Amino acid sequence: MPGLLPLGEGQRREWLRSYQQTFLERDLLDLARLPDLDPFRSLEQLAMLRSGQLLSYADLARDAGIAPSTARGYLRYLQLSYQVVLLRPFHTNLTSTVIKAPRLYWVDLGLLRQGTLQWGPATGPLFEGLVVVECRKWIDTMAADAKLYFYRTRSGLEVDLLVETAAGVLGIEIKHRDGAVRSDATSLAALAEALGPRWLGGLVVTRGGAIRPLRPDHSIWSVPAHRLF
Repeated sequence: MPGLLPLGEGQRREWLRSYQQTFLERDLLDLARLPDLDPFRSLEQLAMLRSGQLLSYADLARDAGIAPSTARGYLRYLQLSYQVVLLRPFHTNLTSTVIKAPRLYWVDLGLLRQGTLQWGPATGPLFEGLVVVECRKWIDTMAADAKLYFYRTRSGLEVDLLVETAAGVLGIEIKHRDGAVRSDATSLAALAEALGPRWLGGLVVTRGGAIRPLRPDHSIWSVPAHRLF
């Protein structure tokens, strides 16, 4: 794909619109052998609007006017074509009240902006999606032996991203602001206590600032996204 940043705003939007039409609609139509494109377009739009949120196949299917099995099939095509990532909840039973639903992220932020018309400054959900997807890209590109999850309980404990390896678990919190404060590491510290020796350390990823320790007792550091990637 060409570099889009040097293009003017109008050219960039036109390229993304054309890409969406030629690949996501025409080529994917051939791949999936869909008899009708309109239901797929509806689900695609709804998936973009739900990027960064917990996924309910039943709600998605209802809003798109299709059967839940059809919604699962369409999302599978979007996964196979590297358009969406489904982040699974952490499977270790630290508590019986963990959220079971996956979280949906749209991979290409340019297409996400085009599809949802979010052309202003980056929002918190867009920044979170950027960090999650770039972590996924790095793991896939390096063929690293690691799996990505998120962690959330019904009582409110939440960690945006977990990287599980054979050596242990690394936790990542994502904050859409310049720099982090000690309280941003609260959930990471709680998870560190629950995991015990499996805990490798934690990162609070921000838009800027310096790399610095937040909770040395739990090996939790603040790091700007541009230094992480």
